[in-house]
Amino acid sequence: MRRSWCWSLIALSLMLTHPARAATFEDAVAAYKRKDYASALSLFRTLAAHGDIRAEGNVGAMYANGEGVRQDYAEALKWYRRGAEHGDPHAQYNLGVRYDHGGGVAQDYAEALKWYRLAAAKGDVQAHDNLGVMYANGHGVTQDFAAAATEFRIAAERGEAQAQDNLAILYATGRGVPQDDAEAIRWFNLSARQGNAQAQFNLGVRYAQGKGLERNYDEALKWYRLSADQNYSEAENNLGAMYESGLGVTLDDVVAVKWFRLAALHNNPKAETNLGIMYAHGKGVTQDFVEARKWFQLGADHGEVKAQSNLGALYATGKGVPQSYLEAAKWYGLAAQHGDEAAGSVLEKIRSVQARESAPAQRLAERGAGIQMLSAPRQPIARLEPTMFRFSPPVLAQRTVSIGPPPLMGFHAMGGRFGRR
Repeated sequence: MRRSWCWSLIALSLMLTHPARAATFEDAVAAYKRKDYASALSLFRTLAAHGDIRAEGNVGAMYANGEGVRQDYAEALKWYRRGAEHGDPHAQYNLGVRYDHGGGVAQDYAEALKWYRLAAAKGDVQAHDNLGVMYANGHGVTQDFAAAATEFRIAAERGEAQAQDNLAILYATGRGVPQDDAEAIRWFNLSARQGNAQAQFNLGVRYAQGKGLERNYDEALKWYRLSADQNYSEAENNLGAMYESGLGVTLDDVVAVKWFRLAALHNNPKAETNLGIMYAHGKGVTQDFVEARKWFQLGADHGEVKAQSNLGALYATGKGVPQSYLEAAKWYGLAAQHGDEAAGSVLEKIRSVQARESAPAQRLAERGAGIQMLSAPRQPIARLEPTMFRFSPPVLAQRTVSIGPPPLMGFHAMGGRFGRR
Protein backbone atom coordinates (compact mmCIF):
# COMPACT_ATOMS: atom_id res chain seq x y z
CA MET A 1 0.00 0.00 0.00
CA ARG A 2 2.76 2.38 0.98
CA ARG A 3 4.80 1.41 -2.09
CA SER A 4 1.79 2.14 -4.32
CA TRP A 5 1.37 5.52 -2.70
CA CYS A 6 5.03 6.35 -3.30
CA TRP A 7 4.81 5.43 -6.97
CA SER A 8 1.77 7.71 -7.28
CA LEU A 9 3.77 10.60 -5.85
CA ILE A 10 6.60 9.94 -8.30
CA ALA A 11 4.17 9.85 -11.24
CA LEU A 12 2.52 13.08 -10.10
CA SER A 13 5.93 14.72 -9.74
CA LEU A 14 6.82 13.71 -13.30
CA MET A 15 3.55 15.14 -14.58
CA LEU A 16 4.05 18.43 -12.81
CA THR A 17 7.62 18.89 -14.00
CA HIS A 18 6.98 17.87 -17.64
CA PRO A 19 7.63 20.93 -19.86
CA ALA A 20 4.64 22.50 -21.66
CA ARG A 21 4.28 21.56 -25.34
CA ALA A 22 5.92 24.11 -27.58
CA ALA A 23 3.58 25.97 -29.90
CA THR A 24 3.68 24.78 -33.49
CA PHE A 25 3.17 26.45 -36.84
CA GLU A 26 -0.20 24.72 -37.02
CA ASP A 27 -1.20 26.33 -33.69
CA ALA A 28 -0.42 29.76 -35.13
CA VAL A 29 -2.41 29.03 -38.28
CA ALA A 30 -5.34 27.79 -36.17
CA ALA A 31 -5.32 31.04 -34.18
CA TYR A 32 -5.30 32.99 -37.44
CA LYS A 33 -8.21 30.99 -38.84
CA ARG A 34 -10.35 31.72 -35.78
CA LYS A 35 -9.38 35.41 -36.21
CA ASP A 36 -7.41 35.57 -32.97
CA TYR A 37 -4.87 37.73 -34.76
CA ALA A 38 -3.02 38.92 -31.67
CA SER A 39 -2.26 35.34 -30.61
CA ALA A 40 -1.42 34.31 -34.16
CA LEU A 41 1.04 37.19 -34.57
CA SER A 42 2.69 36.40 -31.23
CA LEU A 43 3.06 32.73 -32.15
CA PHE A 44 4.42 33.49 -35.61
CA ARG A 45 6.96 35.90 -34.11
CA THR A 46 8.12 33.24 -31.64
CA LEU A 47 8.38 30.64 -34.38
CA ALA A 48 10.28 33.07 -36.59
CA ALA A 49 12.73 33.76 -33.78
CA HIS A 50 13.39 30.02 -33.67
CA GLY A 51 14.15 29.83 -37.36
CA ASP A 52 10.80 28.90 -38.95
CA ILE A 53 11.03 30.64 -42.32
CA ARG A 54 7.34 30.07 -43.03
CA ALA A 55 6.47 32.15 -39.97
CA GLU A 56 8.64 35.05 -41.19
CA GLY A 57 6.53 35.47 -44.31
CA ASN A 58 3.31 35.23 -42.33
CA VAL A 59 4.38 37.95 -39.91
CA GLY A 60 4.89 40.08 -43.01
CA ALA A 61 1.43 39.22 -44.32
CA MET A 62 -0.17 40.24 -41.03
CA TYR A 63 1.59 43.61 -41.14
CA ALA A 64 0.51 44.06 -44.76
CA ASN A 65 -3.10 43.25 -43.92
CA GLY A 66 -3.17 45.11 -40.59
CA GLU A 67 -4.20 41.97 -38.71
CA GLY A 68 -3.39 42.04 -35.00
CA VAL A 69 -1.20 45.05 -35.61
CA ARG A 70 -1.36 48.46 -37.28
CA GLN A 71 -0.96 48.11 -41.05
CA ASP A 72 2.64 48.82 -41.92
CA TYR A 73 3.93 48.02 -45.42
CA ALA A 74 7.52 48.87 -44.52
CA GLU A 75 7.46 46.36 -41.66
CA ALA A 76 5.72 43.83 -43.91
CA LEU A 77 8.49 44.28 -46.47
CA LYS A 78 11.14 43.63 -43.81
CA TRP A 79 9.58 40.32 -42.82
CA TYR A 80 8.89 39.29 -46.40
CA ARG A 81 12.52 39.91 -47.25
CA ARG A 82 13.72 37.80 -44.31
CA GLY A 83 11.55 34.90 -45.36
CA ALA A 84 12.34 35.34 -49.05
CA GLU A 85 16.10 35.41 -48.51
CA HIS A 86 15.77 32.27 -46.41
CA GLY A 87 14.06 30.59 -49.35
CA ASP A 88 10.37 30.56 -48.44
CA PRO A 89 8.32 30.68 -51.70
CA HIS A 90 5.32 32.37 -50.04
CA ALA A 91 7.54 35.18 -48.77
CA GLN A 92 9.23 35.43 -52.18
CA TYR A 93 5.84 35.72 -53.83
CA ASN A 94 4.62 38.39 -51.39
CA LEU A 95 7.86 40.34 -51.74
CA GLY A 96 7.26 40.26 -55.49
CA VAL A 97 3.77 41.67 -54.94
CA ARG A 98 5.18 44.55 -52.90
CA TYR A 99 7.63 45.46 -55.67
CA ASP A 100 4.96 44.93 -58.33
CA HIS A 101 2.49 47.39 -56.83
CA GLY A 102 4.49 49.49 -54.39
CA GLY A 103 3.72 49.82 -50.70
CA GLY A 104 6.64 50.06 -48.30
CA VAL A 105 8.94 50.23 -51.31
CA ALA A 106 9.13 52.00 -54.66
CA GLN A 107 7.47 50.10 -57.49
CA ASP A 108 10.11 48.06 -59.29
CA TYR A 109 8.98 45.58 -61.95
CA ALA A 110 12.45 44.10 -62.36
CA GLU A 111 12.58 43.19 -58.65
CA ALA A 112 9.01 41.90 -58.75
CA LEU A 113 9.90 39.68 -61.69
CA LYS A 114 12.96 38.35 -59.87
CA TRP A 115 11.02 37.29 -56.79
CA TYR A 116 8.06 35.90 -58.74
CA ARG A 117 10.48 33.73 -60.73
CA LEU A 118 12.15 32.42 -57.58
CA ALA A 119 8.77 31.61 -56.03
CA ALA A 120 7.50 30.00 -59.23
CA ALA A 121 10.64 27.84 -59.46
CA LYS A 122 9.67 26.41 -56.07
CA GLY A 123 6.15 25.62 -57.26
CA ASP A 124 4.21 28.67 -56.09
CA VAL A 125 1.14 28.58 -58.34
CA GLN A 126 0.09 32.21 -57.91
CA ALA A 127 3.63 33.34 -58.71
CA HIS A 128 3.19 31.66 -62.10
CA ASP A 129 -0.08 33.59 -62.57
CA ASN A 130 1.55 36.91 -61.71
CA LEU A 131 4.47 36.15 -64.01
CA GLY A 132 1.89 35.68 -66.74
CA VAL A 133 0.41 39.09 -65.93
CA MET A 134 3.88 40.67 -66.14
CA TYR A 135 4.42 39.17 -69.61
CA ALA A 136 0.89 40.08 -70.77
CA ASN A 137 1.25 43.70 -69.69
CA GLY A 138 4.93 44.10 -70.56
CA HIS A 139 5.90 45.00 -67.00
CA GLY A 140 9.63 44.54 -66.45
CA VAL A 141 9.85 42.44 -69.63
CA THR A 142 9.07 42.78 -73.30
CA GLN A 143 5.36 42.11 -73.79
CA ASP A 144 5.04 38.44 -74.75
CA PHE A 145 1.61 36.82 -74.84
CA ALA A 146 3.02 33.40 -75.66
CA ALA A 147 5.13 33.50 -72.49
CA ALA A 148 2.09 34.76 -70.58
CA ALA A 149 0.07 31.80 -71.86
CA THR A 150 2.77 29.39 -70.68
CA GLU A 151 2.73 30.82 -67.16
CA PHE A 152 -1.05 31.03 -66.99
CA ARG A 153 -1.36 27.43 -68.16
CA ILE A 154 0.99 26.11 -65.48
CA ALA A 155 -1.11 27.78 -62.77
CA ALA A 156 -4.45 27.02 -64.45
CA GLU A 157 -3.72 23.32 -64.76
CA ARG A 158 -2.96 23.26 -61.03
CA GLY A 159 -6.39 24.70 -60.31
CA GLU A 160 -5.62 28.40 -59.81
CA ALA A 161 -8.93 30.11 -60.64
CA GLN A 162 -7.54 33.49 -61.63
CA ALA A 163 -4.99 31.92 -63.95
CA GLN A 164 -7.81 29.94 -65.56
CA ASP A 165 -9.69 33.15 -66.25
CA ASN A 166 -6.54 34.82 -67.60
CA LEU A 167 -5.83 31.88 -69.90
CA ALA A 168 -9.44 32.01 -71.09
CA ILE A 169 -9.01 35.68 -72.00
CA LEU A 170 -6.02 34.77 -74.16
CA TYR A 171 -8.05 32.13 -75.98
CA ALA A 172 -10.98 34.52 -76.35
CA THR A 173 -8.79 37.20 -77.91
CA GLY A 174 -6.26 35.02 -79.74
CA ARG A 175 -3.23 36.49 -77.98
CA GLY A 176 -0.30 34.15 -77.50
CA VAL A 177 -2.49 31.20 -78.51
CA PRO A 178 -4.76 30.50 -81.50
CA GLN A 179 -8.18 32.11 -80.99
CA ASP A 180 -10.46 29.36 -79.72
CA ASP A 181 -13.92 30.11 -78.29
CA ALA A 182 -14.39 26.55 -77.05
CA GLU A 183 -11.15 26.65 -75.06
CA ALA A 184 -12.01 30.11 -73.75
CA ILE A 185 -15.35 28.87 -72.48
CA ARG A 186 -13.80 25.76 -70.95
CA TRP A 187 -11.38 27.82 -68.88
CA PHE A 188 -13.95 30.52 -68.03
CA ASN A 189 -16.25 27.75 -66.83
CA LEU A 190 -13.60 26.08 -64.66
CA SER A 191 -12.69 29.40 -63.07
CA ALA A 192 -16.29 30.57 -62.65
CA ARG A 193 -17.26 27.36 -60.87
CA GLN A 194 -14.51 28.03 -58.37
CA GLY A 195 -16.19 31.36 -57.59
CA ASN A 196 -13.96 33.74 -59.53
CA ALA A 197 -16.10 36.85 -60.04
CA GLN A 198 -14.35 38.01 -63.19
CA ALA A 199 -14.71 34.60 -64.83
CA GLN A 200 -18.38 34.49 -63.84
CA PHE A 201 -18.85 37.83 -65.56
CA ASN A 202 -16.94 36.72 -68.65
CA LEU A 203 -18.95 33.51 -68.88
CA GLY A 204 -22.14 35.57 -68.59
CA VAL A 205 -20.93 37.74 -71.48
CA ARG A 206 -20.40 34.64 -73.61
CA TYR A 207 -23.92 33.39 -72.94
CA ALA A 208 -25.39 36.82 -73.62
CA GLN A 209 -23.50 37.14 -76.89
CA GLY A 210 -23.96 33.54 -77.96
CA LYS A 211 -20.27 33.39 -78.72
CA GLY A 212 -18.81 29.90 -78.62
CA LEU A 213 -22.06 28.47 -77.31
CA GLU A 214 -25.78 28.91 -77.82
CA ARG A 215 -27.12 32.27 -76.67
CA ASN A 216 -28.91 31.83 -73.36
CA TYR A 217 -30.03 34.90 -71.42
CA ASP A 218 -31.07 32.81 -68.41
CA GLU A 219 -27.53 31.49 -68.09
CA ALA A 220 -26.13 34.97 -68.66
CA LEU A 221 -28.28 36.32 -65.85
CA LYS A 222 -27.25 33.49 -63.56
CA TRP A 223 -23.54 34.15 -64.00
CA TYR A 224 -23.93 37.94 -63.88
CA ARG A 225 -25.79 37.62 -60.58
CA LEU A 226 -23.14 35.35 -59.07
CA SER A 227 -20.49 37.86 -60.10
CA ALA A 228 -22.54 40.83 -58.90
CA ASP A 229 -22.97 39.13 -55.53
CA GLN A 230 -19.22 39.66 -55.17
CA ASN A 231 -19.59 43.38 -56.05
CA TYR A 232 -18.11 42.95 -59.53
CA SER A 233 -19.18 46.21 -61.11
CA GLU A 234 -19.14 45.09 -64.77
CA ALA A 235 -21.67 42.38 -63.90
CA GLU A 236 -23.82 44.87 -61.99
CA ASN A 237 -23.82 47.17 -65.00
CA ASN A 238 -24.75 44.37 -67.40
CA LEU A 239 -27.60 43.26 -65.14
CA GLY A 240 -28.91 46.83 -65.28
CA ALA A 241 -28.71 46.79 -69.07
CA MET A 242 -30.61 43.48 -69.28
CA TYR A 243 -33.42 44.83 -67.12
CA GLU A 244 -33.49 48.06 -69.11
CA SER A 245 -33.78 46.10 -72.35
CA GLY A 246 -35.92 43.22 -71.11
CA LEU A 247 -33.38 40.59 -72.16
CA GLY A 248 -34.17 37.35 -70.34
CA VAL A 249 -36.23 39.25 -67.77
CA THR A 250 -39.34 41.41 -67.69
CA LEU A 251 -38.36 44.94 -68.64
CA ASP A 252 -38.05 46.92 -65.39
CA ASP A 253 -36.45 50.37 -65.40
CA VAL A 254 -36.57 50.65 -61.60
CA VAL A 255 -34.53 47.47 -61.18
CA ALA A 256 -32.24 48.61 -64.00
CA VAL A 257 -31.55 51.83 -62.12
CA LYS A 258 -30.81 49.83 -58.96
CA TRP A 259 -28.10 47.82 -60.72
CA PHE A 260 -26.68 50.81 -62.58
CA ARG A 261 -26.47 52.71 -59.30
CA LEU A 262 -24.69 49.84 -57.52
CA ALA A 263 -22.13 49.61 -60.32
CA ALA A 264 -21.74 53.39 -60.44
CA LEU A 265 -21.09 53.48 -56.70
CA HIS A 266 -18.33 50.96 -57.43
CA ASN A 267 -16.87 53.55 -59.84
CA ASN A 268 -17.80 51.78 -63.05
CA PRO A 269 -17.66 54.40 -65.85
CA LYS A 270 -20.17 52.60 -68.07
CA ALA A 271 -22.68 52.40 -65.24
CA GLU A 272 -22.12 56.07 -64.39
CA THR A 273 -22.99 56.86 -68.01
CA ASN A 274 -26.02 54.58 -68.04
CA LEU A 275 -27.34 55.99 -64.78
CA GLY A 276 -27.01 59.47 -66.26
CA ILE A 277 -29.03 58.32 -69.27
CA MET A 278 -31.79 56.99 -67.01
CA TYR A 279 -32.01 60.37 -65.25
CA ALA A 280 -31.91 62.25 -68.56
CA HIS A 281 -34.88 60.27 -69.88
CA GLY A 282 -36.74 59.81 -66.60
CA LYS A 283 -36.58 56.01 -66.86
CA GLY A 284 -37.02 54.33 -63.48
CA VAL A 285 -36.44 57.71 -61.80
CA THR A 286 -37.86 61.21 -61.99
CA GLN A 287 -36.32 63.06 -64.91
CA ASP A 288 -33.50 65.19 -63.54
CA PHE A 289 -30.91 66.73 -65.84
CA VAL A 290 -28.84 68.04 -62.94
CA GLU A 291 -28.48 64.48 -61.65
CA ALA A 292 -27.83 63.26 -65.19
CA ARG A 293 -25.03 65.80 -65.52
CA LYS A 294 -23.48 64.60 -62.25
CA TRP A 295 -23.22 61.02 -63.48
CA PHE A 296 -22.13 61.96 -67.00
CA GLN A 297 -19.40 64.11 -65.46
CA LEU A 298 -18.13 61.18 -63.38
CA GLY A 299 -18.17 58.87 -66.38
CA ALA A 300 -16.47 61.48 -68.56
CA ASP A 301 -13.77 62.09 -65.95
CA HIS A 302 -13.19 58.34 -65.90
CA GLY A 303 -12.65 58.34 -69.66
CA GLU A 304 -15.97 56.92 -70.85
CA VAL A 305 -16.48 58.22 -74.40
CA LYS A 306 -20.30 58.18 -74.41
CA ALA A 307 -20.33 60.07 -71.13
CA GLN A 308 -18.16 62.75 -72.72
CA SER A 309 -20.49 62.95 -75.72
CA ASN A 310 -23.63 63.12 -73.56
CA LEU A 311 -22.07 65.76 -71.34
CA GLY A 312 -21.44 67.75 -74.49
CA ALA A 313 -25.10 67.34 -75.41
CA LEU A 314 -26.19 68.76 -72.06
CA TYR A 315 -24.01 71.84 -72.52
CA ALA A 316 -25.18 72.26 -76.12
CA THR A 317 -28.84 72.18 -75.09
CA GLY A 318 -28.47 73.89 -71.70
CA LYS A 319 -30.14 71.03 -69.81
CA GLY A 320 -28.99 70.72 -66.22
CA VAL A 321 -26.14 73.14 -66.91
CA PRO A 322 -25.78 76.70 -68.26
CA GLN A 323 -25.87 76.53 -72.05
CA SER A 324 -22.33 76.77 -73.42
CA TYR A 325 -21.14 75.80 -76.88
CA LEU A 326 -17.59 76.28 -75.63
CA GLU A 327 -18.05 73.53 -73.03
CA ALA A 328 -20.06 71.43 -75.48
CA ALA A 329 -17.24 71.63 -78.02
CA LYS A 330 -14.73 70.63 -75.34
CA TRP A 331 -16.55 67.42 -74.42
CA TYR A 332 -17.59 66.49 -77.96
CA GLY A 333 -13.97 67.07 -78.94
CA LEU A 334 -12.71 64.66 -76.30
CA ALA A 335 -15.21 62.04 -77.42
CA ALA A 336 -14.23 62.55 -81.05
CA GLN A 337 -10.56 62.13 -80.18
CA HIS A 338 -11.44 58.73 -78.73
CA GLY A 339 -13.14 57.57 -81.91
CA ASP A 340 -16.78 58.70 -81.50
CA GLU A 341 -17.67 59.65 -85.08
CA ALA A 342 -21.12 60.99 -84.13
CA ALA A 343 -19.47 63.34 -81.62
CA GLY A 344 -17.14 64.51 -84.36
CA SER A 345 -20.11 65.37 -86.61
CA VAL A 346 -21.81 67.38 -83.86
CA LEU A 347 -18.51 69.12 -83.11
CA GLU A 348 -18.33 70.31 -86.73
CA LYS A 349 -21.86 71.78 -86.45
CA ILE A 350 -20.97 73.57 -83.22
CA ARG A 351 -17.87 75.07 -84.77
CA SER A 352 -19.90 76.14 -87.80
CA VAL A 353 -22.40 77.94 -85.55
CA GLN A 354 -19.58 79.53 -83.55
CA ALA A 355 -17.97 80.76 -86.76
CA ARG A 356 -21.26 82.30 -88.00
CA GLU A 357 -21.80 84.02 -84.65
CA SER A 358 -18.30 85.36 -84.36
CA ALA A 359 -18.20 86.88 -87.87
CA PRO A 360 -20.92 89.58 -87.40
CA ALA A 361 -19.71 90.22 -83.87
CA GLN A 362 -16.22 90.85 -85.19
CA ARG A 363 -17.52 93.19 -87.91
CA LEU A 364 -19.55 95.16 -85.37
CA ALA A 365 -16.57 95.40 -83.06
CA GLU A 366 -14.48 96.77 -85.88
CA ARG A 367 -17.14 99.47 -86.42
CA GLY A 368 -17.04 100.33 -82.75
CA ALA A 369 -20.64 99.28 -82.20
CA GLY A 370 -21.72 98.49 -78.67
CA ILE A 371 -24.36 95.93 -79.63
CA GLN A 372 -24.39 92.68 -77.59
CA MET A 373 -24.86 89.55 -79.69
CA LEU A 374 -26.80 86.51 -78.48
CA SER A 375 -24.32 83.79 -77.60
CA ALA A 376 -26.49 80.93 -78.90
CA PRO A 377 -29.11 80.23 -81.58
CA ARG A 378 -32.68 79.66 -80.50
CA GLN A 379 -32.79 76.05 -81.71
CA PRO A 380 -30.58 73.41 -80.09
CA ILE A 381 -28.15 71.80 -82.49
CA ALA A 382 -27.69 68.54 -80.59
CA ARG A 383 -29.72 66.14 -78.53
CA LEU A 384 -28.92 63.32 -76.15
CA GLU A 385 -28.05 60.11 -77.94
CA PRO A 386 -28.08 57.50 -75.18
CA THR A 387 -25.97 54.44 -75.71
CA MET A 388 -26.34 51.45 -73.41
CA PHE A 389 -23.25 49.41 -72.74
CA ARG A 390 -24.90 46.01 -72.52
CA PHE A 391 -22.17 43.51 -73.16
CA SER A 392 -18.52 44.06 -72.43
CA PRO A 393 -16.32 41.33 -73.89
CA PRO A 394 -13.04 40.36 -72.23
CA VAL A 395 -10.45 43.05 -72.68
CA LEU A 396 -6.76 43.33 -71.94
CA ALA A 397 -6.49 46.03 -69.33
CA GLN A 398 -3.61 47.20 -67.21
CA ARG A 399 -4.55 47.47 -63.58
CA THR A 400 -3.05 47.93 -60.17
CA VAL A 401 -3.91 45.40 -57.49
CA SER A 402 -3.21 45.86 -53.81
CA ILE A 403 -3.65 43.40 -50.98
CA GLY A 404 -7.12 41.92 -50.87
CA PRO A 405 -8.89 43.77 -53.72
CA PRO A 406 -11.95 42.63 -55.60
CA PRO A 407 -11.05 41.27 -59.01
CA LEU A 408 -10.95 43.67 -61.89
CA MET A 409 -11.46 43.36 -65.62
CA GLY A 410 -8.56 42.16 -67.73
CA PHE A 411 -5.54 40.22 -66.52
CA HIS A 412 -5.82 40.01 -62.79
CA ALA A 413 -2.70 39.58 -60.69
CA MET A 414 -3.07 38.00 -57.28
CA GLY A 415 -2.32 40.25 -54.32
CA GLY A 416 -0.27 39.40 -51.26
CA ARG A 417 -1.57 36.50 -49.26
CA PHE A 418 -1.26 34.71 -45.98
CA GLY A 419 0.87 31.59 -46.50
CA ARG A 420 -0.07 28.19 -45.05
CA ARG A 421 1.68 24.90 -45.57
